Amino acid sequence: MQKPHVVAVPFPAMGHFIPFLHLAKLLSSHGIAVSYVTTPGNISRLQILLSQRLNDGLDVRLVALPTPSVEGLQGQESTDLLSPESDDLTFQLAQSLQHPFNIWMEQQFHQQTAAPPLCIIHDMFVGWAVDTAQKYNAASILFNTCGAFAISLMHSMSCSILHNALEKEGEDSVMVSFDLPHPLRLFKHEVSPGYFNPDLTDFIQHFIFHRMQEIGKGSGILINTFHELEPFYVQHLKKLTAKSVWAIGPVHPQNLYSGSGNVNMGGKMRDNREQELVCWLDSQNPRSVVHVSFGSQTFLSEEQTQALARGLEASGQPFVWAIKVSQKMEPESSESKTDCISTYLPEGFLERTKERGFIIRDWAPQLVILSHPSVGAFISHCGWNSALESISFGVPILAWPMFGDQHFNSKLFAELGIGIQFCENRDGIPKEERVKEAVTVALIGHKRGEIRERAEQLKEMALNAIEREGSSAADLRAFVSDMHKLNRTKGSN
Repeated sequence: MQKPHVVAVPFPAMGHFIPFLHLAKLLSSHGIAVSYVTTPGNISRLQILLSQRLNDGLDVRLVALPTPSVEGLQGQESTDLLSPESDDLTFQLAQSLQHPFNIWMEQQFHQQTAAPPLCIIHDMFVGWAVDTAQKYNAASILFNTCGAFAISLMHSMSCSILHNALEKEGEDSVMVSFDLPHPLRLFKHEVSPGYFNPDLTDFIQHFIFHRMQEIGKGSGILINTFHELEPFYVQHLKKLTAKSVWAIGPVHPQNLYSGSGNVNMGGKMRDNREQELVCWLDSQNPRSVVHVSFGSQTFLSEEQTQALARGLEASGQPFVWAIKVSQKMEPESSESKTDCISTYLPEGFLERTKERGFIIRDWAPQLVILSHPSVGAFISHCGWNSALESISFGVPILAWPMFGDQHFNSKLFAELGIGIQFCENRDGIPKEERVKEAVTVALIGHKRGEIRERAEQLKEMALNAIEREGSSAADLRAFVSDMHKLNRTKGSN
């Protein structure tokens, strides 16, 4: 009998591609063939990551669907290539993939080289995959690339608004209780601004709120978290959906903790300064450096960049800063890009901080940085991938959430004792003193011991979860076992 064959269908965004790639490798290492489906442009951009997985001898197959025509997209097939104002184009692309995907699925039942797919593992924002799975008598599994706490709150907030059940408490906070085990009070700065807008856009209404209503529609849920991190809400999702929920995270490169191999697993810095970066980190004191990065989709304005720079300078602490300037200001040549970043920063900033600052233009090897012993804090947008990486290395998080689940992640980390929020949402302007205070508390303040101790505890929990007797390893084995059982059932029919 041929091995089980599953299909992975991520949403076209870097923060979704990467965990889906790690999941593909994880499943294929357990005897499952994986077809990874996206557009040609995205496969081309991810070729280094994909080839690393193929070179491991694992059965991960790349499937390039024809790119549907979406007006205004102009070949930019991922959210990190678009301005925030154009995010809806990526969602249109994701929805338009249903037709070419159905054609591909039909072809799988008329070829002899591999078993037809028995399961479609899909992203939250690729909800049409559930209907396709039903059409071809396959299981449909939602892979949540965010945490259980965030997804529970997003579901509750969405239902509350659609049913006019959102309980406002003055102008600054709301009480959320719809489909939650107990009410939660959320302040405005802990919630994406769109939730407070009575005139919700079609984009939010259809792609966010509608998807939230269907989180239990398929056969089950894989989630990139571990029980010990948010046990109450993993159990809540099981009760809410009445489906199997497998918490299998942190879904990272398999050699992340081994001390061997390339911990980077994400290509190289564009200016080839990675060795210089490592040498610079080696020269710093243990836990003295703050890493600054806001992921692949966030572009700070000039005012935001300058405000953050002033706070970092005032803190007196060494920093590694991956800077992405607004796409509207993005020049074509690397030389003019350097000049552009300089104009975004306060006058003389680069000169004054040249001995204790390392500026990275564009992409940063984040796992290399966070795993280094000199790094003691992470200024982050609280995207779930970055957050899990930070937790996995015991690095406290200084939070500036921008949109979506990042606000709820920030709240979770504060409650867990590993996070300090210093600015609100993507339109916020951080105050110099608040940045300085957050960095100081995490790196040299009298409370740093408490934050570090809690971060180390979560690091150990994360490591234990993926070890053979851990909770995530057990859930992964349970899911793989279900896939093999399903394969035997289909093979005997």
